[in-house]
Amino acid sequence: TVAGLALLATLAAALGAALRSEHREAGVVTFVIAASGVGFAGIGAAFWALLAGLVVRKVLRQPQ
Repeated sequence: TVAGLALLATLAAALGAALRSEHREAGVVTFVIAASGVGFAGIGAAFWALLAGLVVRKVLRQPQ
């Protein structure tokens, strides 16, 4: 419990930095999928979160 409480400040700082950047939406999608813990095809949520974040970033950076 104490270790988890000690990491709250680190988590808050990392989320704050991710949400301040120009890729805010990709950061939010990545965080939500990773926090959900959803695994598919025997692959964990961390992989799917990174993949989804990269896809969102690429889609939003395309010229309009």
